[in-house]
Amino acid sequence: MNKTLRRMTVFALLMVLALMINVTYIQGAQEQKLRDDPLNARHFLAQFNRNRGLIMAGGTVIARSRDTGQKDFRYQREYPESEVFAPITGYFAPSGGVTGVEAAADGLLAGTDPRLTVQHWFDAIVGKTNQGATVHTTIDPAAQRATYAALRESTARRAAAVAIDVKTGAIKVMASYPSFDANSIAVHSTTASAKAYERLLKAAGSPLINKAIDESFAPGSTFKIITSAAGMDKRGLSKDSPVDTPGVLTLPSGNPLHNDADSGPCNGGQLPLIEAFAQSCNSTFGKLALDMGQKSLGAEASGFGFGQHIPIENNLRSAASVYPKNMGGDDVGRSGIGQGSVSATPLQMALAAAAAAHGGVVMKPYLIQRVTSPDQSEIEAASPKELFRATSAQTASQLQDMMREVVSTGTARGKVSGDIAGKTGTAETGLSYNERWFAGFAPADDPKIAFAVVTEGTGFGADAAGPIVNRMVQALNVQ
Repeated sequence: MNKTLRRMTVFALLMVLALMINVTYIQGAQEQKLRDDPLNARHFLAQFNRNRGLIMAGGTVIARSRDTGQKDFRYQREYPESEVFAPITGYFAPSGGVTGVEAAADGLLAGTDPRLTVQHWFDAIVGKTNQGATVHTTIDPAAQRATYAALRESTARRAAAVAIDVKTGAIKVMASYPSFDANSIAVHSTTASAKAYERLLKAAGSPLINKAIDESFAPGSTFKIITSAAGMDKRGLSKDSPVDTPGVLTLPSGNPLHNDADSGPCNGGQLPLIEAFAQSCNSTFGKLALDMGQKSLGAEASGFGFGQHIPIENNLRSAASVYPKNMGGDDVGRSGIGQGSVSATPLQMALAAAAAAHGGVVMKPYLIQRVTSPDQSEIEAASPKELFRATSAQTASQLQDMMREVVSTGTARGKVSGDIAGKTGTAETGLSYNERWFAGFAPADDPKIAFAVVTEGTGFGADAAGPIVNRMVQALNVQ
């Protein structure tokens, strides 16, 4: 064998070896991933012949499969109270694919996850149809219903709410309005499903978008939680530090930044930071932002989660909230009061409130509490973990006091229950409506739940979002 032939033989053997390794990797390590990929049409259509598992909220079934008795497309996916629970379940449909918890736990619900293999062998022996696992979510169904109803009553536009357990990160409420009926697109007819999906895509208010995690709004004065934290973390302020409260703040361009009312406690002189926060003095926080600059305030916002896609579950994460990097002049001043180009998801502002409520630590939010196999054995359970530290424990403690003051003497006085603490926000959009907020925690003296509510319309955050918060917290029954 000459030298050239030997080289060709070695090269051919190496190519065969590489092919064998690649095939082994695809059929072994990547089998589950490729099988469950939403772009795998063959697998996706085969799912309609599988008894896909339940999705539960407490003792309430929020997604199930019904046996139609047909040979093809045997199982029909159904979503009870879908408009209420659609932000959690998502949908499994011929048009639009798979979203929400349906996507996050696809392999488990479909019964294709390797952890269900033994169960399937047993089912085959006794002649039973394979069944997917049951996914138990963290959602409180009564609170989810109450919150959705309150959001719907508050506006003809968009609204959303999130409530999370500050010590674990478990999401207790995730409501979005306008919502949609997932049953309309989960039908077996691909033509009917496609028409329903296209109709929802074009509908006013974008009902397919989960506004609690996937849509951002100008946070308005709820962002003063972060501006205050920056003042304490970056400039050594405390809640009792005197801060300037000009009646009108002159921005670098000469434009004015007004308070909500150019009189009263925000009309000149100085106030303790806690009082300026409680009265929501725009001039104070605009000036703080200008004094600190974009870099310092932006770093604080980043520490609270801005700029990040917040992870929730596998294949499920939030949109990134925005504190712009390339910003100067008037925009910096406006950013201190959550206006200009600053935008935040309701989840992000709930995490900001959670940081204050939990000693500066933010726990990773999650929706799946546990998963059980058809024989009721537990396959997996949530393990709470820290996502990041937003600020120091000392700063968080002072933010708690400041948020309590908002309710006891400030802009939320008489608007929310006295056992709630938080920050109001009213963001002007330049259009015919405002974005009206309340972000906070409850109980006020022993925080267990952190939350954020936004609803669009005329008027102010305390008046519009406050009643929604009352109903949500009452339904959560935290004590």
